[in-house]
Amino acid sequence: MENENRLTINDIARELNLSKSTVSRALRDTYDVNSETKRRVLELVKKLNFEPNVIAKSLREHKSFNVGVIIPSFQIPFYATAIGGIQEVLSAAGFNVMTCQTNEAFDAELISVNSFLKSRVDGMLISLSKHTNQYDHIKKFIQKGLPVVMFNRVTTDLDLPSVTVDDYKGAYEAIEYLIQRGCRNIAHISGPKTLLLCKQRKTGYIDCLQKNNLPIREEWIFESDFSIESGIKAAEEMLKLPALPDSIFCICDSVAIGVMKVLKKRGVKIPTDISVMGFTDDSFASVVDPSLTTISQPIAEIGKKAAELLLLQLNRKFTKWDNRHIVLETSLVVRESTR
Repeated sequence: MENENRLTINDIARELNLSKSTVSRALRDTYDVNSETKRRVLELVKKLNFEPNVIAKSLREHKSFNVGVIIPSFQIPFYATAIGGIQEVLSAAGFNVMTCQTNEAFDAELISVNSFLKSRVDGMLISLSKHTNQYDHIKKFIQKGLPVVMFNRVTTDLDLPSVTVDDYKGAYEAIEYLIQRGCRNIAHISGPKTLLLCKQRKTGYIDCLQKNNLPIREEWIFESDFSIESGIKAAEEMLKLPALPDSIFCICDSVAIGVMKVLKKRGVKIPTDISVMGFTDDSFASVVDPSLTTISQPIAEIGKKAAELLLLQLNRKFTKWDNRHIVLETSLVVRESTR
């Protein structure tokens, strides 16, 4: 081990056979380093009287090494996986990730953005609340010269780097598959009308029906808020109709779970009587009964790509005006809930 007066994080990492980023995160006491690793790092630091000068580094590089992430809700399974991808990329680069949820409230989103500004974060990743329809708070962040990347829930009103999936194509493929399996009367439980991804999935549903000369019935199109409860409510309303669909395309897997719960309770056989299709491929989709046919999104990859776009800006590899829009592909996952 080198003389303690010249010790660096690299020396600590080499001594403990850990990566530099792991040691850095252990010293910052971030949540993604296990307690045993932290204990080993801190014991060696104490033994060697090592004092990492994080403040000096921040001043030298003009960075706080903190990044803000804003999501609609921790209750939406998508975001746990996406944050994992974000954390993996940014932590390896030495950044601490600070995450806020808005609980789908615009006011909470506004407060979170202002809080990040006051905390002097180096940049921000954001997925919009369903009530966000004006963007002065985000523009204010950008005007400070700070990079912003949008992911999953984005808007065309801001020309910012973004990462999404091809929601239109995924929905089109879902309906096409149902038609191939003999479905002719296909209902749709959409999401909030304000969100671009919901509009794109609904358009994919409609366009595929039109191409195949199948009916588009307004009474078979319902709105949800991505929750199991909203899926239950939509299914209960649907079962009051005089004519029932033979299949239901849901905006997300949570809504599909709510739908299946109601159908099973009412004695409707899945998929014999009604097929159910989801979107997202959450972790529970393969273990529910029947297992859920769905459109899979590369969720962790969405988080990673968004973090990589932010890093490019933080490292000045391209400027905030040099926008990049990444659109990832979805894939059909066939299980038991469809014919």
